[in-house]
Amino acid sequence: MKERYDVVVVGAGPAGLLAAKALGENGFDVAVIERKKDLAAVTRACGQSLLPPNEYFFGDIFHYNEKDKRFCFPLSGLSFPYTGPIKPLYTWHMFSPAMKRMQFGYGPQQGAPIALSYDKEVMLQSMIADLPQNRVELFPATEYTGLIPGQGALMVQAGEQRFSGSCVIAADGANSRVVQHLGYNTNRRHIATLYVTSYFITGFTPPYPDSIITAITTVNDKPVYLFLLPRPTGEEWNFILLTLEPSVDLTKTYDAITRDKRYASWFANARRVRDFAATEYIYSPILRPFRNNVLVLGDAAACQELECLGAMLSGWKGGLAIAAALKEQQLGVMPRAVALYEDWWLNTYIKQYDYQEYLSVFGIAYMFARPDIIDYIFERLGTDPFPPTFNPYTATGLLGNKLQAALPAMLKDRPDIVQQLAATMFRFPSDVIAAAVGQD
Repeated sequence: MKERYDVVVVGAGPAGLLAAKALGENGFDVAVIERKKDLAAVTRACGQSLLPPNEYFFGDIFHYNEKDKRFCFPLSGLSFPYTGPIKPLYTWHMFSPAMKRMQFGYGPQQGAPIALSYDKEVMLQSMIADLPQNRVELFPATEYTGLIPGQGALMVQAGEQRFSGSCVIAADGANSRVVQHLGYNTNRRHIATLYVTSYFITGFTPPYPDSIITAITTVNDKPVYLFLLPRPTGEEWNFILLTLEPSVDLTKTYDAITRDKRYASWFANARRVRDFAATEYIYSPILRPFRNNVLVLGDAAACQELECLGAMLSGWKGGLAIAAALKEQQLGVMPRAVALYEDWWLNTYIKQYDYQEYLSVFGIAYMFARPDIIDYIFERLGTDPFPPTFNPYTATGLLGNKLQAALPAMLKDRPDIVQQLAATMFRFPSDVIAAAVGQD
């Protein structure tokens, strides 16, 4: 442990590790502190075992360099090794409460996959092995507890330990303590809280193999979202249950869903291998994520999640920005690096990838107020497959365009439903969700 580092990174997820990689490769000394004892272990519910390789996302096109076993982002100049398994997925099937279905993608015979399933623990191990060992020091089982301004430096408190650095990078996730201590949340809107359980399961019988399967259902009249994601090896799947309703017991919901006649045949031979859980706050995003020599990256600055790809790009670009800012200080030149990163963040995440579109995924059950309305919408819109995507921003745009085109026919067919839709269609999803779950 050094007496002083150039940068202290809080959080050893994809954003934090790639920020450390960028800084270390530019010759700066970095301490990365992480509360987990095993840095590569996935201990919380996480659906981000998929990466979209078929479209621009956060300003870059991700691809897997199979020959050299690397994840690559060509426009950002980022690549790192990934030595684990990959499984291509070509379709996404979305079910309504009455099992009406919409499909994104056309199948393997018609183009690139919409997602690659990968092993996140192997990816984290690969990221750690790729760090400049002479520049980046990792401190597992070291939990952030406070931030203290000092003379020309910042002091990060982690229990009895203190880490001194010129700058701090907060990459500690959606419930960031650093963000809370810096006072950002005072001016952010708390929209809702997301409750998640997930299970790695075997023996699952998918209605569509090697596809992404999602469903909207209700438990005691409360909305619950189901995500079923193929794991990259064997027959293992990741089964995720999400809700914004604190009264829903997701552990009991697993039993109810797997016995429900709509889904029971899928789970007849299913067996749970690993269990996970998480509770995540949903806030309006941070518009300007740099304050008092602290840069907030990845999920910590976002609405809820950036998707894993977004966290990677945010971490890499943010790490490069701090590296350039440190060099600016050394040379005494006019600072611009951090401002350029903040402009990228504002133009990419806030404007181009509007968090309201992301929230539309969770808002479907609230914007379409009754299950029968959701069923009707799915039936109307699901007549033909949508173009291939698993990008939530692209998907909500495609759904919105098709719904708008269908409104004249719906007005003749079911004016009562159009009238119901009119009450929410022109409101922000954040407003609809917050009102429905009691945050307003």
